[in-house]
Amino acid sequence: MKSVVNVKDIYGDISDKNRHIYLGDNGLHIRDIEIEANLPEPVEIGHVSDLHFNYCNQQDLDEAHPALMSTLENRKWLANAESVPTARRCLEFISDADLIVANGDTLDYLSHGAMEIMQREIWDRYPQAMASLASHDMTRKMQGKVIDPTPREEREKILQDFWPHNIVYASRILKNKVCCAVLLNDLRLLRESIYEPLKKDIEWARENGGVVLIFGHEGFCTRNPKESCLKKEDMLLAGDFAPTQEPYDFCHGGVGGYEADEATKKIYDLIVNSADVVRGVFAGHHHNHMYLEILGKTPDGQDRIIPQYVNTASAYDNGHVMRILVK
Repeated sequence: MKSVVNVKDIYGDISDKNRHIYLGDNGLHIRDIEIEANLPEPVEIGHVSDLHFNYCNQQDLDEAHPALMSTLENRKWLANAESVPTARRCLEFISDADLIVANGDTLDYLSHGAMEIMQREIWDRYPQAMASLASHDMTRKMQGKVIDPTPREEREKILQDFWPHNIVYASRILKNKVCCAVLLNDLRLLRESIYEPLKKDIEWARENGGVVLIFGHEGFCTRNPKESCLKKEDMLLAGDFAPTQEPYDFCHGGVGGYEADEATKKIYDLIVNSADVVRGVFAGHHHNHMYLEILGKTPDGQDRIIPQYVNTASAYDNGHVMRILVK
């Protein structure tokens, strides 16, 4: 990991790697996470989320899609690529990681301009990057007044043609020991097509003494009674906590919770019952830092915690990053 000097502790005991956040001399909010896995050599993953690239280029203006033009007129937050300098600062700081994950809402809304920025700032500069998709990435209507008649399937095809890996499920194995699985879980749902490749990756980890890390934009249900009523004071940084999310119930809500369909339940059960190799779940979406504990089990029925780390929007406060060190 890159060393940081002149740090300022802003939350938590420095000895608590799950909850400690500090300001680096570069102005970034940094959260260093360590996962013990008895590896022969460490693996580092850099995590950002909610970069919200917001821009319409000349191609967008020429096409003049009614829903997008209404969004351009009404969406003022981070307009005209305002988040790019902060995103660049975050990504540069984690540039030497073995893998970079941009965990959803990278595009503030679907436009040629936003994809152009993502191409330049992420795919071209960081070939080791992967990215999950979320609701912002898939919509042209963001505070606009015009509904987009384009079916979701067509919008997904636009994104899949642009994305360098599968948008529903993709995984990468680092140093023959750490499998990083990036999956689509917007609307708190999981696709049936995720199950078999994820199961295969979990089986690979068991057979090879490896571990699996799960990356998806929205947080997973924890089934943990301690997390049934999270309030502002339970957040690591509560300044931007959305009023509509207070209090938040991760015990019953989230991906795999009370809104889950059969496919989501099936995949959720695969994850939480593989706590022997699934060593961490990572999310964005909630615009706050959180540390949660999913109540999992090993295949032989032993209770085991799967830690869940939520990163706040990287576009805020001069930038937020998580650095994950698997040792």
